[in-house]
Amino acid sequence: MKKIFKILVLGFLFVMANSGVVSAEITKNFYGYQVKNVNVRDLVSRIDNAINAYRGVDKFKPLENVHNAYIYSDANSSYFVRLYPSNQNTNIYVVSNEKYDVERNELTDLLYRGGYKYTKLEDDDALKEYKFDFYTLARKQELGNFYISPDLVKPLKTGMKKLNNNMAKNNKKTSVFPYTPDTDPIDLDCVDTTTYYDRNARIYIVQKEYRLKQKENKYVHAFEYVLSNKNNLKATVTATSERLAALKDVTTESFVDLDRLDLIDTVGTFPPVLVLTAGTSALLSVPNWVRLARITAESKRFSNALPENYELKAQSDMRILVLKYKDDPKPLNFNIKFADGTVHNITF
Repeated sequence: MKKIFKILVLGFLFVMANSGVVSAEITKNFYGYQVKNVNVRDLVSRIDNAINAYRGVDKFKPLENVHNAYIYSDANSSYFVRLYPSNQNTNIYVVSNEKYDVERNELTDLLYRGGYKYTKLEDDDALKEYKFDFYTLARKQELGNFYISPDLVKPLKTGMKKLNNNMAKNNKKTSVFPYTPDTDPIDLDCVDTTTYYDRNARIYIVQKEYRLKQKENKYVHAFEYVLSNKNNLKATVTATSERLAALKDVTTESFVDLDRLDLIDTVGTFPPVLVLTAGTSALLSVPNWVRLARITAESKRFSNALPENYELKAQSDMRILVLKYKDDPKPLNFNIKFADGTVHNITF
């Protein structure tokens, strides 16, 4: 273990020396706010309107390829800002250099001028998830003002993933769990709720998004759809989607990153901002099979097949549970055929 640690330290020094930031003052500054009683869609719209109406030097710039994210920069500081849903509230995640004043800055001034009530974000699970999202974006080089080091043990994790895939190929394949109605309570944090109503079909849909408790929440979220038939006719419902996360995909992704430990996660002066992390799941071996069992148990409930020609009685509800990838959540497509022959297609 000491030898491995020395290798990681030497790798860190090598990256620092070759990145040209060895003299940069390194610090860590990740911070979160929660804006009370304002939905993320409303807050994003108001922030975008405020940015567009501003006639001074353009300091806040929305990121084109990242949902609800901005880069703020001026002569003294730079920070990454991203807004997340938190049910009826909005969470704001900030990554900055050492000159960021968490109490008074352009972001808090913007919130103050808008009359928003906000507090420090205390949800550790949310903060861990948002930090992982930031690392992922930075490594994909989608944050123009932020630079990130290579993952020092990426070859090791890639090899483990290939091995896991080969093992899965040699195992007996099992069929997808068939769709079955699920009426039990969901004991997960709800992060967002959206609704849809089709007046012609008289179909009402509530979609809820949940954060999972195990480490698969880095890649996927659980979604609940409650479809209500407000019509006086029974209907058959078939649901499809372009892309959902399957149980095998979740366990494979989680296994190679099961005990990802950020040995060093630092942000330096601007420019550049450096974040160095090293995944060490194979090196710091805590019983991985225990965590994998928990992940499988939690995800299995949301991994059933989508309903096909499911009979939905008049004035009744049905519930569908699915897993969606956080980086590209795809909607469900509903084909609804009523007893009188009318057909309605809804995408939500």
